[in-house]
Amino acid sequence: MEIGYYELTYDDIEKVSQMEREFFSTPWSEASIAHYMEAGNTIFVVARHGEETIGYAAVMCVLDEGNLVSIGVHDDYRQMGIASELLDIVYDMAHDRGVTSINLEVRTSNEAAIALYEKHGFVQNGRRKDFYRDPKEDALLFIKEL
Repeated sequence: MEIGYYELTYDDIEKVSQMEREFFSTPWSEASIAHYMEAGNTIFVVARHGEETIGYAAVMCVLDEGNLVSIGVHDDYRQMGIASELLDIVYDMAHDRGVTSINLEVRTSNEAAIALYEKHGFVQNGRRKDFYRDPKEDALLFIKEL
């Protein structure tokens, strides 16, 4: 199966927003995704199988810091290395923009994501009590130096 990786286009926004609604209790809307894409400070990369958008990652960049604000892969394509590839691509793109570190928050219960981030060299550096709603849950904070 051939998977391609591309910068987000307007054609991807509806599908990315749909996946956001499936994956997260506070998803990004199509309007928010378009706004951040147009603003130019957020790197969006999508994974496609043929014409179908099946995954995405977004890193917001401010000066030399990045924040992994969202990543997701469609259920049918998980455990295939797509999330790892998306992370590698956004790291390289962020580094090319002068980003020296990437931060993220993750639910304490999201063991699969935590394992992925640790595999990619993220180190836990804090915790935010009751950061998430629906359900209420702490966030673990991670950082990766590039």
